[in-house]
Amino acid sequence: MPTNEQKEKPTQSAKSLSNWSGGSQYSPVERFVHNAKCMSLRQFCKIKHETLCVTVATTLKFAVSKYGWFYYGCTRCSSKAPNPEKAYECSCGQKVEQPIPRYKIEIYVSNGESKYQFVFWDSECAAILGMTAEFMHNSMVENGEDDPMVYPDKLEMLLNKKMAFRVKVQPTFSQASVWKLCDDEAFVKEIENDYIVEDQTLSASGENDPESIILMTPAKDVVIADKGEEVDFEASGATQLSGTKPSKKLKIESSS
Repeated sequence: MPTNEQKEKPTQSAKSLSNWSGGSQYSPVERFVHNAKCMSLRQFCKIKHETLCVTVATTLKFAVSKYGWFYYGCTRCSSKAPNPEKAYECSCGQKVEQPIPRYKIEIYVSNGESKYQFVFWDSECAAILGMTAEFMHNSMVENGEDDPMVYPDKLEMLLNKKMAFRVKVQPTFSQASVWKLCDDEAFVKEIENDYIVEDQTLSASGENDPESIILMTPAKDVVIADKGEEVDFEASGATQLSGTKPSKKLKIESSS
């Protein structure tokens, strides 16, 4: 588990395929895999240095840390606030009167018998869940709960999803930080079939070294798949929970 919680997440996210379709000669899949090493999840354990990778996996279960499911951050960018109860000026230039909750959720993902820990950040979680961490936290507080170790049941929407991931693998911490993701079935299938390198073809030297993997040329023409629109919380009203029934909560104790 990294101790440097102040690290900002990458600024780009793949909340929808429409993010990439405009004015580019490359397809969404080609942009997704650009400059990344495409490999199966079981190869992650062989990586020795921080590496940008693309893989396909299914979210399995929460890997609960001592920090819970959110942190307090800047109101403009995703960097962590030095003190959740004090105003400050962020390194991005924003003057923050009150830091806001932002998602940071650690989830075990799997593919076959392989499993690895991925860190999901604010924008990706909000896109899947349809609400901000601030709104979800405020809803819990209104119902008398302010413990970050209490995971709202709505977070289970993040589980049991097969997705394509663009991640920075951090072998020092045995985890990967999610930069982009997509759960479009055709998109995921194309990456899985045309880009993921199997163990027996990892290296021209036959040593199966993940760090020698190069970006593969697709076996067929890539078809642009456009799914939905980017999440706009204010325009769509996605920050409102449906109904007035309090959200159920699940207390999960950290194993650390």
